[in-house]
Amino acid sequence: MAVYTSLTAADVSDLLSHFDLGELVEYSPISAGIENSNYAVTTSQGEYVLTLFEHHAPDEVRNFVRLARHLGEKDLCVPSPVEGASGVWLHSLKNKPAILCRRFTGSHPDQLSEQQCEAIGRELAEFHLASSDLPDPRHDERGYDWWQSIAPELSTDLEASDKAMLTDELAFQKAQRQHWCQLPHGWIHADLFHDNALFDGDELTAILDLYNACEGAWLYDLAIVANDWCAFDDSGLGDSGLDPKRFEALLIGYQSVRPLSEFESGMWNTALRGAALRFWLSRLLAARMAKSRSEELPAHKQPTEYRDRLRWHRAHSLPEG
Repeated sequence: MAVYTSLTAADVSDLLSHFDLGELVEYSPISAGIENSNYAVTTSQGEYVLTLFEHHAPDEVRNFVRLARHLGEKDLCVPSPVEGASGVWLHSLKNKPAILCRRFTGSHPDQLSEQQCEAIGRELAEFHLASSDLPDPRHDERGYDWWQSIAPELSTDLEASDKAMLTDELAFQKAQRQHWCQLPHGWIHADLFHDNALFDGDELTAILDLYNACEGAWLYDLAIVANDWCAFDDSGLGDSGLDPKRFEALLIGYQSVRPLSEFESGMWNTALRGAALRFWLSRLLAARMAKSRSEELPAHKQPTEYRDRLRWHRAHSLPEG
């Protein structure tokens, strides 16, 4: 599902000809994610990840790499593209921007632990502070304005009760807009789900996929993480809320680097609802696009997950940080 552009061995070998990385040994598609096409590439000299950008223009990719290199200089574990033999790192493959990055060790966490939540909270705070001196963050193309503009179109796919909840939530977020603007802002990752991180046991080895990084409220970025990393496994429990122990661990990790202000703590429920709304809408859009191609989204990327999480946050308030 996540690989939209199919590549042959000849395609990959042709790209590798621009690098001094040895011969192609094997390559395989990576199924995680829903926006870009990714391939694991092994050469005679090492392991890499090849990314083809399905929706981003070359200038946008350059902006992501500017952020990655800035964070790397401050010792954050983020991928940065390998330069080719001529010093060029941005290439074109099947008429799409393409980069090749070294593959980090570790694996995506499966059963999320409190220790992993604390580690990702700490690293996210480091991300926010380390990027605070990098000017001109990218505009959030999936932010508040997008919520308001795309929702009426996507609501035609919803049942009446879901449509009513969506309309009410948009009105709530509009009423909170002034408060959103008062939150500390800067670069945010904007997509730090647990399949965008690598761990060796409980040790974080990498944060991946900076391709949605943009300007936004830091609390909103933390809420995106909480909605995924701290979510109950509702496969048998029917609970779409957050695990308080993992949520507490996430906050302990984050606040060990950047303590939240009293104002931010008071905005938790609003931020968690906004983060759930954003991914409900983006998954509704992804589901519509998949349907147009006679495909389906993976089970773990269904819009209903974030619809139910939004409904839960509307009915509950978590303890303030």
